[in-house]
Amino acid sequence: MAGQAARTAIRGERNRRLLVGLFWGAILLAGISLLTTGEGARIVQALTGARLSLIGVLLLIGIMLPVIHARRWQLMLRAISQELPLTAAVELTVTSSLINYAVPGYVGSPAKGLLARQTYGIGLGRSVPTLAVEQALDALALVIGATVGVILAGPASLSWLAASFDRSLAVMIALLLVFGLSAFLVAGYLLRRRARYFVEALIASSRMLANNRQHRTAILLLTLARWVADSATIWVAAAALGVHLGATALLLLTNIPLLLGLVSPFPGGVGLREGAMAAIAGMINLTITGIVAAAVLHRAVMVAALPVVLGLIRVAKWRAAWR
Repeated sequence: MAGQAARTAIRGERNRRLLVGLFWGAILLAGISLLTTGEGARIVQALTGARLSLIGVLLLIGIMLPVIHARRWQLMLRAISQELPLTAAVELTVTSSLINYAVPGYVGSPAKGLLARQTYGIGLGRSVPTLAVEQALDALALVIGATVGVILAGPASLSWLAASFDRSLAVMIALLLVFGLSAFLVAGYLLRRRARYFVEALIASSRMLANNRQHRTAILLLTLARWVADSATIWVAAAALGVHLGATALLLLTNIPLLLGLVSPFPGGVGLREGAMAAIAGMINLTITGIVAAAVLHRAVMVAALPVVLGLIRVAKWRAAWR
């Protein structure tokens, strides 16, 4: 027992150091993104005039977002008979987000599944369906929001989107296909010895999740809540800099960049999301400098909120241990 406790303590200390490194790495990436925009001085000037009260609101929403995300995942796991405390689900969600900010590619969700297996004994065959459904629900919400935004923006937006499909986008799609095939082959190689068990667990969990009706409404409502919270963060970040977004602008600036972030091979979609927001701002005649500054502010506060959430969880655990 003592040996197990010592190993757990060592593992926890390593995780804490990893999280600190990931946090500062993400801040560094955000700084590099700012410097490479070409309008660094103007953006910095805009950021210095940001309203502190709205930055506080932005931070509060950023703290709420991983909790909403984690609660939805907790219900999905419960639907397949896997119990996980909400604090643990939040920790894993925040940790995977930090990893996604620090590592190229699409390792956030797989990292959460691996951490859930390592720390709480939830097999990958159990967690993978829930992680896939999470991604699908978030993508569906963004697609619906982007579609409504494009319709409200009118024919001009359609021509802009058509013009955006150039060689660079085709190259990115090709890279995504290559990456997906490579990931599939590597996963098959690593799981070949336990492939039968993994596939059986995967099928069983998928059926349980699809057939569960008890938590379906709550999962959909939490997906809506996350989408609303994501949209609110963009609106508040822009308002903090004196840029007030209408419904159409908000739909376009929120959904299209986040969709691109889902398929971006860059850590956390850094650069690509900000670039997309700048392009959309130019399309709908908004100040590009103000929108890019809002994107940078949004990125910085959302990243900063993650270790704050972890700190709050640690305080809660400490208080519970002393009761």
